[in-house]
Amino acid sequence: MTRRTRALLTLIKLQETEKNNAAKALLTIRDVEQRALVALQQTENVMVQEREIAQIGRSELDDFRTWFPIGLNAIGQARETHEQARLGVENARVAALHAAVTHKATQDVFQRRAKERNDLMQRRESAELDELARREWGNETFTS
Repeated sequence: MTRRTRALLTLIKLQETEKNNAAKALLTIRDVEQRALVALQQTENVMVQEREIAQIGRSELDDFRTWFPIGLNAIGQARETHEQARLGVENARVAALHAAVTHKATQDVFQRRAKERNDLMQRRESAELDELARREWGNETFTS
């Protein structure tokens, strides 16, 4: 095995690890995004419930006016958290795709080199057989 072949095999193993790690990271951040979305929906639901309660009477309306800026702030924070998680998913998706593509490209190079080596060995063996046949039976040429 040549140094180049060993280097390619090592690179393939490293890239496979990177590909697996990127896939795991994508799953993790998707889970974070899903939890952030649920939290956002729950916060928005609280706002709707509070608004409905405020329609009951004067004191509830005053309570809602006091609570409203706090609720808006909570919704804003939940939206920001969800957006950050969504961007994290996009980044993780790109990283996973990049890792998979580079891994596949390196595997393709390795396979192409292996095929080239095999083809070369077959041509050499064929040439050796042709040479042996020429020696054995004269100058007749045998091709495969």
